[in-house]
Amino acid sequence: MPYAQGGLPFSGKTPTSRHCSERAAVSASQTRVWKSARYLAWLREVGRATDWGAADHFGWPLSTVTSVRNGLVDRGLVGAVGVCLGRYGKRVTLWSAQETT
Repeated sequence: MPYAQGGLPFSGKTPTSRHCSERAAVSASQTRVWKSARYLAWLREVGRATDWGAADHFGWPLSTVTSVRNGLVDRGLVGAVGVCLGRYGKRVTLWSAQETT
């Protein structure tokens, strides 16, 4: 999968859809640092949360929350700390900020 400026992936089956996906990834990269910092600060404040909890708190789409969280997981700043029953009766992951040294 190709990556746009800012490290966000993009894809598409046609040249037009790939172009639109890349433009969207570039646009999203402009707010990613800000959203990552807000998410991490909030997670440190609340201790642990689900993706749906973060989506409800920030008013962001779930896809934005998972993208921001995955980027922080890749950097070792957020990790899975357990599971709980989610809003649809399925087990979901609880995430927490990781201690950095």
